[in-house]
Amino acid sequence: MKKILCVVFMLLLVGCVDTVDVKPVTQNISFTAEMTYYNEYYEMTVDISDSGNADITVTHPKELDGLRFAIEDGTLHCEFEGLRLEVNDNHKTAAVNFLYAPFFDSNQRVYKKDGEFFTKGKCDGGEYTMYITEFGLPLKLCDDAGRFEVIIKNLKVKKEKEP
Repeated sequence: MKKILCVVFMLLLVGCVDTVDVKPVTQNISFTAEMTYYNEYYEMTVDISDSGNADITVTHPKELDGLRFAIEDGTLHCEFEGLRLEVNDNHKTAAVNFLYAPFFDSNQRVYKKDGEFFTKGKCDGGEYTMYITEFGLPLKLCDDAGRFEVIIKNLKVKKEKEP
């Protein structure tokens, strides 16, 4: 009986999720994002300032090369071939929202399970998971419904402003 209880206890421990004291690095960074969204593939450059503003530029597919999304003080502007539009709240369910929403959640709790560090959150488009390194650097974003995945590459942490 003791052996059975020990085995059951060990199985319960294996599936445990622990919260850890790691702060995600979500501002003052730049990276390349490889996004798959509903089976469509995109590549983008992403720059997030220390104020939280973001500049996201599509580089692939060729037809959308140069499409730029600028998030300034919570407002999304879209630019393409000289045309600039301020986008209403419809963007909150679009692919670009999944890309930048995890970087603007200031109350992220970090979890560790099976050696992986991650945060979970919600945006208007649904729930997401952001996988990070043990130092808080973002690696990958995905949603729980399997609609999108973003692989983060070429991550650079910018130097902090001097006082």
